[in-house]
Amino acid sequence: MSTKFTMEHKFSKPVENVWKMYSDRTFFEKKYAELGYTNVQITDYSSSAKGFSITARYDAANDAPMPDFAKKFMSSTVSVTQTDNWDAASKTGNIKIDIKGVPAKVTAEMKLENVGKGSVNKMNWVISVGIPLIGGKLESVLAEDVKTKSPKDSAASEKLLKNY
Repeated sequence: MSTKFTMEHKFSKPVENVWKMYSDRTFFEKKYAELGYTNVQITDYSSSAKGFSITARYDAANDAPMPDFAKKFMSSTVSVTQTDNWDAASKTGNIKIDIKGVPAKVTAEMKLENVGKGSVNKMNWVISVGIPLIGGKLESVLAEDVKTKSPKDSAASEKLLKNY
């Protein structure tokens, strides 16, 4: 069982500019600071003509309403390790998110493409929790948290895009 949904981040500049931003390590540090995340650390970063990969650790508030049962698995602040991998030729990528102490698999497949004078990052999310009986409910809580954070992430990215 898993929860699947799509999200889009729309940008006012074309793929070329967004790619420069996404592949810049300092963009992630600035974006996470803009989002109010704490204890931000870039633990791995590599970039080449073929693409790039970045792994960051940070603490983030849980933005979704938390039902009582979920509080056993997730506190109001979570420690997250997020890895973004991108392929330069296809402008496709993926995200893998590990939440400390939460038995969940959170991933997204991404595609960056031009739309009009701007661009869009289309994300297909999959969240799965392998706990009998409450796994689906916990997936819904995590999905709601992603859906709540996504517009804030998109707005912070658009704000930083002016520098690229």
